Amino acid sequence: MTYKNSSCLSVYGCVDNSTRRKVISTGLLFAALLSNSAAADNENVAAAIDNNTSHWSGYISASAASNTFEQSAPSSYQALSGNGRIAYRDTWGSLRLSSGGEVETHHNESYFYDTFLEYRTPTGQLGSDWSYIGSAGVYLPTSHTSQENKLRAAPRLAGYLFYRPSEDWNFYVSPRVKYNAYQYESGRHGEHFVEYRIDLLADMTWQFIDNWYLDINGSYAMAKAFNTKRYDNRFTLSEEIGWAFASSWVAAIGHNNSGYLYDPDRGASHGFEVYDERSSVFYLSITKYL
Repeated sequence: MTYKNSSCLSVYGCVDNSTRRKVISTGLLFAALLSNSAAADNENVAAAIDNNTSHWSGYISASAASNTFEQSAPSSYQALSGNGRIAYRDTWGSLRLSSGGEVETHHNESYFYDTFLEYRTPTGQLGSDWSYIGSAGVYLPTSHTSQENKLRAAPRLAGYLFYRPSEDWNFYVSPRVKYNAYQYESGRHGEHFVEYRIDLLADMTWQFIDNWYLDINGSYAMAKAFNTKRYDNRFTLSEEIGWAFASSWVAAIGHNNSGYLYDPDRGASHGFEVYDERSSVFYLSITKYL
């Protein structure tokens, strides 16, 4: 499930001295953690569930998420969200439109996501087990944050390389490049907006019992702000167990964490950890594939 999918602010969040801005910034960081986690956004799970021969397909999904901070803590995060996608496919490929929003219940904040319009090429085969798809899309500034910071649009190019050796095992890797076309290069509080973002995502899905799967998803992101040459790097890892409890229905529970492979603020012996109470987020989701 995607949370607060905005192209907002500095390399990975909002920069401001007020407590309210810090809370929102924390929430936006959690958005990055959850951006590739839920079954609704997972290419392997979607392909396994989608038995629809119609030109039209899609999904609707609802989710609840929380971090491990006490509710009284300023960095506490609990949210309810919903999103969906509608797609039309034919011999020339497919068009997809995705959008959604969430309510952060603890801080009483609500957010729309940036709408994503995408074209995908037809699937190409590289032997019996390998296939690939190309993608070109654009994020439209429908979220409040993107509108406030004058994002015109954020085009993205991506590719998918799938490896499916059996019905029980599925893998894919996906390189992605995104450009944020802001009207201005910096915000009102001096933060530099992200100009380019490069992601490399890898995913493994294992159906270990009929109608049950384990999904592990990792991504490495490099983000460059305007007027800088330095790329800010971040690694994200998510784990999810899902259950297809009825035709086209999937319930899932998962965990996300994001951080630096090496964290200079914590010393030479500290880097990314699978579980970190400062940044880990847990979620429950239910998805209906159309």
